[in-house]
Amino acid sequence: MKNQCVTCKSNADVRSASSQKQKNGLRHTLCGLFGLLLPFSAISSDYNAGLKAYSSEDFKSAAKIWSDSSLKSDAEAQFGLGVLYVRGMGVEQDVSRGVGLYKKAARMGHPSAQFNLGLAYYTERGTEYSPGKAKLWWEKAAVQGHPSAQYNLASMLWSGKGIKKDQASAMQWFRKAIRSGSREALVFLRDLYQPMYTVLTENISKIAKRGGNRGIPLIEEMGMYKLAQKAMERGSHNQAYRYLQPLAEDGHPESQYDVATLLEQGLGVDQNLEEAIDWYKVAAESGSPKAQFRIGLYHMNESSDVNPALGLYWIQSAADNNYEDAKKYLEQNL
Repeated sequence: MKNQCVTCKSNADVRSASSQKQKNGLRHTLCGLFGLLLPFSAISSDYNAGLKAYSSEDFKSAAKIWSDSSLKSDAEAQFGLGVLYVRGMGVEQDVSRGVGLYKKAARMGHPSAQFNLGLAYYTERGTEYSPGKAKLWWEKAAVQGHPSAQYNLASMLWSGKGIKKDQASAMQWFRKAIRSGSREALVFLRDLYQPMYTVLTENISKIAKRGGNRGIPLIEEMGMYKLAQKAMERGSHNQAYRYLQPLAEDGHPESQYDVATLLEQGLGVDQNLEEAIDWYKVAAESGSPKAQFRIGLYHMNESSDVNPALGLYWIQSAADNNYEDAKKYLEQNL
């Protein structure tokens, strides 16, 4: 059997006015015992007996079974007991004790307990307010594929509330959350990219033909590149590089050229001319006129093995693609 987690529907789940709504961009609803399946560990027969009682809404029996000393090291039982104490089901409600049980299960690697513990720290419920600790536990749950943890971690990194803002990493977690089934992440990116749909509609045929088979969806690719351009404009070169790198690896020519430029100039990353040239070559072969011109100049003048014929080939390719600098170069030098 697998560990089970769900967005619960009890009004006692969170301190916010409505536990089914998001506040500050994060999911504020605790995980319970049923719904989303996440692999964790083998389930003991004693835990199953408690789960059966819980399923029958015999919460007192579930609490009694999971409180047994034989299950003190059982993460599933500790998590289940924590849910009961936080909600006050079958036991007198004791949020602090419930959060303490989440901590025990979370330290044993239980992803839903890790998510709930992060939420407790973020909402100051049953423990102190600590965005840093919330981020820590959401990261642990996120790497195990917990959709709500992935979404909350992404939202936190995006807004920078209580932690250092890192929108490039946030985008990666939003994408992972979508793949894990998070509707909140899907809605967030849809709203973020909505203004770009007009541009996409006008250019989709050309871009799709050039793009081939990409791992990153086209609309997401355009959105990430737009964010990278904005980061470049405000001088946040490291942030821009982190947006551009996955796009470059995915075959996006403009991103490949921009990555090469950042590497060549040492903007936001350590200067590395050799790696920059490699990216210029990849971008040139992908059809970037700017990269074709730059790699042409490299072969004409800068390479340790100067090759004018190869350099001229690339400069001519750039000119054939209507790159003005390449046209001017040919007019002045041929």
